[in-house]
Amino acid sequence: MKLAAGQMSSGLKTTIFTFGLLLALVGVPMMISFLCLTPLAVMNRDRDALGIGSFSFVLMVITLVAGVTVARHSWRSLQGKPSASLRLPPAWLLAAVFGLFVAIGIFIYEYDFATSLFFPPVLTVTAVLPPLLAVAWFMDQQADGLTWRRGLVALAGGATVSVAIAIALEILLPVVILTLVFGLGDFVTQNVQAVLDALAGRDIASAIANPAFVYLFVQIAGIAPLAEELAKPLVALPLLGRLARRDAFLVGAMAGAGFAALENVLYAGFGHGFWAGILVVRALGGAIHPLGAGLVSLGWRDVLRGEPNAWPKAAARFGVAAGVHAIWNGGSLLVITLAGARFFGQLPPEINVLGLSAAGTTLAFLLVLGLAALWIGRAVARGAASPGAIAAESADVPFTLSDRAVAIWALACLVAIVPAGITGLQLLMR
Repeated sequence: MKLAAGQMSSGLKTTIFTFGLLLALVGVPMMISFLCLTPLAVMNRDRDALGIGSFSFVLMVITLVAGVTVARHSWRSLQGKPSASLRLPPAWLLAAVFGLFVAIGIFIYEYDFATSLFFPPVLTVTAVLPPLLAVAWFMDQQADGLTWRRGLVALAGGATVSVAIAIALEILLPVVILTLVFGLGDFVTQNVQAVLDALAGRDIASAIANPAFVYLFVQIAGIAPLAEELAKPLVALPLLGRLARRDAFLVGAMAGAGFAALENVLYAGFGHGFWAGILVVRALGGAIHPLGAGLVSLGWRDVLRGEPNAWPKAAARFGVAAGVHAIWNGGSLLVITLAGARFFGQLPPEINVLGLSAAGTTLAFLLVLGLAALWIGRAVARGAASPGAIAAESADVPFTLSDRAVAIWALACLVAIVPAGITGLQLLMR
């Protein structure tokens, strides 16, 4: 029997339902931990109560909540029940809610208002809002073929399956290769510690001249973007070949939003003392992950449908996604390192970069690149929904960026690389 557009086989739906059910069962102990162990830690005045509460709540969300979401929607799909169109609130409203939750979280954290119980949910919601805001901006209040079922399952899959695949590709695989193949595990570990010691002592020249800094830069600006852009849309792969262009882009963007949400939680969770600043800064790049996942999903969609020149166009989209991601990661690492920021502890006095403070330079870089990602995402979504996109499904239309997009990307490169390069040369030539 031929499947209708956008439908999956019952066997695949059953597999997804089983995965969701197993994930939900794993989450039951996580729920018990949060509801029982966290109050006990609070009553015993355990200094690690906040960490226990945050860790158990996040695990509960990515197991129990994600599992129930996947199982429920896949079961309804097996029963042939339709799903309503996904209409996210306007981007401006999500931005206002984000600001409100930041304020609530600061109040709870600063005044110790049952922090271990109330702070983890507030932190999680605050971390989820920026990437969802980006998807809402891409959609421009036009849901079309994107349903609640597709959107929520992609969101849950991006926060679970995609994250697990990315960890294996960008962390475990390089470590195994360095340790088992080249025997360089101890060498890298010792030199990474030397980099951290140099930064703590504000000896920036020694830090960036250390071989471990080159390894960290390659890992963060090279391996991580490639692995993450490959991993994020994989959860949507069974569906992409049956979707229209715009729907494929938005489903992939939702998977990227789930990935970004968990990443935001982890970053903020490891820096509880300045979690609000971390999330506000990362919110500037809230569109990076959704945009990359959406572009790669659009490429996979063309490949699965066997369209002309699908592989070159898919490679171009993957290159744009990984390139923007690499500029974000690499530029941030360079500017922060050249500013002499301590990785653990209080920040030292800032140095100037072309007359600007390091914090100001970093903020400008993140703002420019984040706005560029938002603009490109909406342009791609609109282009995929235009009448010309329908004709492009059977025509040989190459994937190109407009002159404006290239100019924005070049400006982001200049903001990130030129000041870092000049300052780096000044430091090395002292």
